[in-house]
Amino acid sequence: MRAATGTEAAVTVVLPHYDCAEYLGTAVASVLAQDRPDLRLFVVDDHSPDEAWTEALRPHAGDRRLTVLRTSVNVGHLRIKNKVLELVDTPYVAFQDADDISLPGRLRHQLALLERDGADLVGCAYEFIDPVGHTTGRRRMPRNGNLWMRLGRSTVLLHPSTVVRSEVLRRLGGFDGTARLGADTDFHLRAARLYRLRSVRPVLYRYRIWPGSLTQAPATGFGSAERLAYTRTMVAQERRRHTARSREELLSLLVAPPNDIDFTLESVTVGG
Repeated sequence: MRAATGTEAAVTVVLPHYDCAEYLGTAVASVLAQDRPDLRLFVVDDHSPDEAWTEALRPHAGDRRLTVLRTSVNVGHLRIKNKVLELVDTPYVAFQDADDISLPGRLRHQLALLERDGADLVGCAYEFIDPVGHTTGRRRMPRNGNLWMRLGRSTVLLHPSTVVRSEVLRRLGGFDGTARLGADTDFHLRAARLYRLRSVRPVLYRYRIWPGSLTQAPATGFGSAERLAYTRTMVAQERRRHTARSREELLSLLVAPPNDIDFTLESVTVGG
């Protein structure tokens, strides 16, 4: 299931999606157009109800950097990322949402900070876009995420715009494998205990706000019962870390629970 790249890849980009044919092709094209040829892209379909999404990938069928997979059951993007981590052999992992767009130079800027300045998890400034791609706003994230977290701010990175050292993901057990949503913030909270969270200043990511997105849909969006329940669990776990009596106890609380759903990843052929 590995993608051949012709050169040794430095970064694996993980792009899960569910029934997102409308935007998927643009998201994939924005990753493959990055000026870092040493990348590998995993597009993972989360058991969508039909095959419409495969048409969006047809223009990229011949790109050897691209690997397309499908889950055996619907599991959510966090469990997918944990599963794909088992296939990763690159020093860095980047994330991308299927309805968003990476701007030119995104990976180059972020990998430069990781490679030269010793950062461990790097985000960027981003702009909000509407369903048809019009810019509606802009947000800059703090350069030093650790400092702002110590000052009480919990959101210092936009998860799908980040690049992280693979060793960080492995040491922390990846993402909470019992959750369908919300655990990206939990990962940042855990990572900040041991690693350097930074952001580059340029706007390098376009974050789409539309009714069908995970953060906007009534059942899963901000303010939904499911998201509020997970937030309560996350806050309680963070309190436990604050009161840990030893470094050993703290380190054990920084490791995420593994995936609680058994599933497989199957190769998908697109194009033809």
